[in-house]
Amino acid sequence: MANGNGDRLRRRTTVVLQDEILVRLDLRDAVRTSALSHAWRDLWKSLSVLSFSFPLGTHPSAVDSVLLRYIGPRVSLFHIYVDDASAGRVDDWLLALSRCRVESIHMRCRLRSVYYFNLHSSTFSFADLVSLRLQRSNIPSLPIGFAGFPALQELDLKFVHFLAHGENQLEAIIRRSPLLDALYMSNVFIPLGCPHSVIEAPNLRSLTIYSHDDDWRIGELPCLEDANIQVTFYPQYGHDFGDFLARFAQVRNLTLVSPVDDVEMPYTLPFTFYNLKNLKLYLDFTQMQHILFMFTLLRSCHNLEKLEIEIYDDDHQSIDVNWEFLNSLWTDGMCANLQVVQIIQIKWLPNEISFMKLILSKARLLRTLYVDKCPDHFDDPLVDLLKCRRASAQARVLFEGNKIWKHEKDGKTTELFVYSLYRFFQLSS
Repeated sequence: MANGNGDRLRRRTTVVLQDEILVRLDLRDAVRTSALSHAWRDLWKSLSVLSFSFPLGTHPSAVDSVLLRYIGPRVSLFHIYVDDASAGRVDDWLLALSRCRVESIHMRCRLRSVYYFNLHSSTFSFADLVSLRLQRSNIPSLPIGFAGFPALQELDLKFVHFLAHGENQLEAIIRRSPLLDALYMSNVFIPLGCPHSVIEAPNLRSLTIYSHDDDWRIGELPCLEDANIQVTFYPQYGHDFGDFLARFAQVRNLTLVSPVDDVEMPYTLPFTFYNLKNLKLYLDFTQMQHILFMFTLLRSCHNLEKLEIEIYDDDHQSIDVNWEFLNSLWTDGMCANLQVVQIIQIKWLPNEISFMKLILSKARLLRTLYVDKCPDHFDDPLVDLLKCRRASAQARVLFEGNKIWKHEKDGKTTELFVYSLYRFFQLSS
């Protein structure tokens, strides 16, 4: 009897060790272990957990040969590229997965025949999902009695089409995912006539929205830390854009696109971004509305440490905003903790140079003003920028490039050397 117990213990120990080894291998290597010996044959089929990740171009028969043969209890990841060859098999694969506890489903679309593929409704039956990523898919009606995704932490939707079913499916999915931590939406389409989507999640920490003309409503997001809102039209908030911005008052990192439509922006917001450390703005320095939008934000960012501006203006400006005008917009306490300013896609227009001079002359803790491109000419405006009075003795102006210029004025020669490590040396003789 003792020997029998010992044999069972050894067999159990062997099985546990084999499982521990196999779960650490990728899918291809785990399946190949069947060739090691009879003891290893087909062990992968009943592993305690398995990850299915199929690269682009995988033939449907290869997916069938492993997915349909797996009888284990848990799938940590199902990642697939839906192409024209596999589109007709996706429903069967999702149904096969529904008998397991699936933690992550990532489906990317590479169809040529149609732009969207129809997602099977069985997707809403995966109660153990932690991550769901969908691309170029039509979302079906939510099943009756849909309880939500109680474990979902990440929802990533790119070019997703919600059909008109008389209800707001997106809002229902978000509301019924109480642990949702990160929400990413890019070009999510909701038909006209459907209620506006209210984004409200008690544990959401990261929110990203890329959209051109959708009307998003932001509800209560008490835990939000990172917000990347790249929406150019805000019809719902046209009369009070400050109310929209107030939804992000507690974030530490904020990215915004200056609105292109006419929105009502107060001179000073009735709140402050009290936690905000990093602000990134997409704006046009040739548009007065964009410049005023930026200053309204900066007046409410008392703890801001890094400002990044990505410029998308034309090569010519129709309005001139000199240092004196920008200085009139400056208020006490602005940029009091600002340490780094980064300007991307600069055109070296006078308005842009005036803003950089203002920052250098006002930001007392500034350490670095970084510009991603050298100017084509070393002329008077650039000299004025480099020689302007700086509020911070530690402030450096860093350019990207590899140029040497010489500039003569009033009998003096100023030489500027810019090289690829983004430093500059200014020498006068």
